[in-house]
Amino acid sequence: MSSKRFQRKCLQVPNSYVNLALMKMLAIRRCKQMKILGERMKQLREENGFSQNKLAKLVGLPQSSINRYESGFSNPAPETLVWYADYFDVSLDFLFGRTDKPQGKRYQYKPKLDPEMAKFVEMCFEPGTRANKELKASILKMVSEEKK
Repeated sequence: MSSKRFQRKCLQVPNSYVNLALMKMLAIRRCKQMKILGERMKQLREENGFSQNKLAKLVGLPQSSINRYESGFSNPAPETLVWYADYFDVSLDFLFGRTDKPQGKRYQYKPKLDPEMAKFVEMCFEPGTRANKELKASILKMVSEEKK
């Protein structure tokens, strides 16, 4: 075997190994991302007291799909991910595990305030004064964050 032919053959083998290693790394990374996504979806469902069956009916999917998403065996469609983010009031960054804060990097968390509590706080303050507006705003913020 000539030395050039031998060198060419040696250079080809590592390339196939490199490609195989890259593919394996990407597959491992994808599995980790699917696992994180599934864990976050399950966490949101359980924290809000939904069964897989009840959530599936809300989303409009079969229960088996929710199970596959949560166990990391398949990826939800983008529409499903957006539905989760909107319904549970979290960011997609949170769902994908890019951040541990539900509001994500660009999304501002807007807690849902009980209308009765807002009405009560409104009644407690005299309208029109600046100090009362600021105090009322901070109390409303505090009450809404407590529900989180």
